[in-house]
Amino acid sequence: MNSGLLLVNKPRGVTSHDVVQIVRRRLGVPRSGHTGTLDPMAEGLLIVLIGKATAHQQAFQSHEKTYEATLRLGVQTYTGYATVKTIRTAPVPAGYHRRAADVLASFVGPLSQTPPAYSAVKVQGRPAYWWARRDRPVTLAPRSVHCFEMILRACEPGAIIFQVRCSAGTYVRTLGEAIAERLGTVGHLTRLVRLRIGGWRVEEAKPLSWIER
Repeated sequence: MNSGLLLVNKPRGVTSHDVVQIVRRRLGVPRSGHTGTLDPMAEGLLIVLIGKATAHQQAFQSHEKTYEATLRLGVQTYTGYATVKTIRTAPVPAGYHRRAADVLASFVGPLSQTPPAYSAVKVQGRPAYWWARRDRPVTLAPRSVHCFEMILRACEPGAIIFQVRCSAGTYVRTLGEAIAERLGTVGHLTRLVRLRIGGWRVEEAKPLSWIER
């Protein structure tokens, strides 16, 4: 394959850059790139552009996206994921499951959202997480995003599972923290799966193990 796109179902524990490097080595192509970062903790659909298709990277990045997330209530972490130290705890309100659907619906529409300190947003030529890891966090400007649809998938003890269809640039872990706040507590994501990018679905993607073999 000299030019085109490859749909990859990224597993947890690898970076989006890792996936691009694997595709580049496996196909023997000098140029390739992804169309939107998935954090190492996240999984799901990653579109990798190959060869001349990389010229259209910006257009692909503008597509709306759909995610499914598990939000654990009562514990806030530094990155918004379950992989690092706790920075705050709070009681989980009784009856939160009865309010969850209404709280999710309150987020439908335009939102102002500040990217998390551990993000790939570039500051002075380096991603924000580079500064955060060196205890030199930077101030990130709020951005306008849009949630088109918020669906409650399930309630578990101390957690909710929700699906969101949102604009490009939306940080679902930041959204999760805001949802927890409106429920009267704090929270972090224990699972995040990208289900769709524009018209492409994770069901159409190849697992990374298939590409590596």
